[in-house]
Amino acid sequence: MYRSSYLREVRKEKYERSDAYDELQGTSDFSSLAQAQGLENLQELNERFANYINRARMLEQRNTIFRKQLETFQRMDVLAGLEEAFAEQIELNRLRIRELSADRAKLEREDKDSQRMLDEYRNKGIYGEEGLTSQSIAVSIEK
Repeated sequence: MYRSSYLREVRKEKYERSDAYDELQGTSDFSSLAQAQGLENLQELNERFANYINRARMLEQRNTIFRKQLETFQRMDVLAGLEEAFAEQIELNRLRIRELSADRAKLEREDKDSQRMLDEYRNKGIYGEEGLTSQSIAVSIEK
């Protein structure tokens, strides 16, 4: 029982025990007093019911908010899984880049060595002895 309704009941009992209640019971004022108290009780019940409905609406709104937050957190869990997958893919791509960079450096060294050897052959005049022109060797190396 609510505190306010308890207090109202206590007051009502005190009033009913008093002499004024007995005096009014036999008069016409008693019925108007009973109607006033009935109206007051109806208004109190109406207020309590309105408070109950407002509370229910507020709880429904909070429930809706909590559901949206739950959906958001569930999507974040899915996104966290995607983030891990992307992180793994990024790491694999970085590893592949390192491997390709090492291959590129190796090929560039081989190219420089080939160019140096070609220049040495040109300078020594080896082409004349073998009957090949320097242009045909350069073209065959570039291919």
